[in-house]
Amino acid sequence: MKVLLRRLFPCPPVDRWRLFEGVMKECLGELGHEILEMDLDPSFPPDPAEADFCIYAHKTRREVPHANLFYKEMHMRGLFTVDDQGWGADHSRLLTPPDLSVFSTSDAERFCRSMRAEFLANGRSKFDQPAMNDIPPQVKPYFFAPLQMPGDDVIMYHSPITVPQYVALLSQWAEQRGRHVVFKLHPGQMPAEVVEEIKKWTASSSNVFLMNENVHSLISGAHAVVVINSGVGFESLIHGRPVVTLGACDYQWVTFRGTVSDLDAAWEWGNAFSDHDRLQGFRFIHYYYHHHAYLTSEATRARVKPRVMEYLEEHVRN
Repeated sequence: MKVLLRRLFPCPPVDRWRLFEGVMKECLGELGHEILEMDLDPSFPPDPAEADFCIYAHKTRREVPHANLFYKEMHMRGLFTVDDQGWGADHSRLLTPPDLSVFSTSDAERFCRSMRAEFLANGRSKFDQPAMNDIPPQVKPYFFAPLQMPGDDVIMYHSPITVPQYVALLSQWAEQRGRHVVFKLHPGQMPAEVVEEIKKWTASSSNVFLMNENVHSLISGAHAVVVINSGVGFESLIHGRPVVTLGACDYQWVTFRGTVSDLDAAWEWGNAFSDHDRLQGFRFIHYYYHHHAYLTSEATRARVKPRVMEYLEEHVRN
């Protein structure tokens, strides 16, 4: 069978995507398939007529109905998913909550605490971060509200509010309740309307802050983390923090799934957050890393390849 692999282009950082694509190509070759490669560039040229099976980067069935599989780097560096519907909230295996009862609590807790220790030691996240610093005590307690890019698919298709609305409504609530909200800009180039909305609130309210601290510093110091559906929420589960999601995402099943109209209840969720809630988050993370996604690096390549092989053997068929 001729399998078309439509690679993301341009693709920063190219090395992580190409590494996972290399694992897929190895597996497809060993399964006896011929691989055709094309970059998924802005011109979006049509697929070759001779392709029998199409695998697309960074797309979903909503965008490419004829494609067969879709792959995407998710919330952490090198953490990829593959599915026949898409990724994130579109991924077919997380349209309903997974059964986490079958996963060892002790293994999950050990796994997450080890990752958290690494985060706090090196400050690394999916995107480059400033050095670790303590959050000033006068800012605490606070909702940490990381900002997302307004044009991202997760906002356009899986959010009930826009990013400027997220800023305005959280800020209004903070001012009315006398609570603190800390925003952090996305590392990408934020649109002027979002930056202006934040500056308006930080200038007029003593309860609204814009900080460019390391994301792990901000997560660790937060009363709770409030996201639309940012990957920072996923990282926050690794930290064992309460997470509030306002939009749809693949990790929503172990969060407080709220709206901007019930932020009081979300704050109370932070107050009432229990060891059971924390451990459920740990078990979800363990499930995600070891059964749902494929953590692909030079160090993990040999371990992850059998799982990728099993998946492709089952799904790449005429």
